[in-house]
Amino acid sequence: MAEKDKPRILPGDKTGPHIVSYRFHFGIWLGLIILTAMTVLVSVMGISLIAFSVITALFIASAKAWVVASYFMHLKWDHITYRIMGGIVMLLFLVFIILTGIDYLTR
Repeated sequence: MAEKDKPRILPGDKTGPHIVSYRFHFGIWLGLIILTAMTVLVSVMGISLIAFSVITALFIASAKAWVVASYFMHLKWDHITYRIMGGIVMLLFLVFIILTGIDYLTR
């Protein structure tokens, strides 16, 4: 095998495979179903909350995005750099949500 054909291993990379059980995947699926049900309940029952129902739905959607990115996009098992970049993206998302909420409340 030539040197260029070898996979590049960075410091901190886990070299072994990450095999998870069906039970684990079922738990992730069940968690996503529960978060989806919470989103539906907030949209149907939270009409009197007005702005807070939108904020709650966005936080639930962020939690679902984090679960999908961590487990189904394998960020949990990837290099730490990808997790840091994902955290920065979530932090920027939170900043924009807060700024949007402040703009909405001050109009």
